[in-house]
Amino acid sequence: MGKRSSIEKVYQIATLTFPSEEITELLCTQEFERALELLLIIRQTRALKSPINLLRRAIKENWTVEVMPERINRRLQGAVERNLIRRGLDPAEAEKKAKEN
Repeated sequence: MGKRSSIEKVYQIATLTFPSEEITELLCTQEFERALELLLIIRQTRALKSPINLLRRAIKENWTVEVMPERINRRLQGAVERNLIRRGLDPAEAEKKAKEN
């Protein structure tokens, strides 16, 4: 069994779906161990809408299974930011403070 077919099988195990050609090509450009790690990240992600975007970001930001980014509540962050702007902070400062919370 070659690398490509192995990656396709592992993707199917991780997601219970067939990988698109784009996903297969992206994973084949990685070392086999890194591709497996990326598929573990996919497996641990809840409510995954776009696996290709997640894979691209995980590769770009060098995510690992142990250090995955925390989920951000964008609605809460936006509400805090708007509240800080109403209190007189400039938008850049409000955005920075809202991201810290």
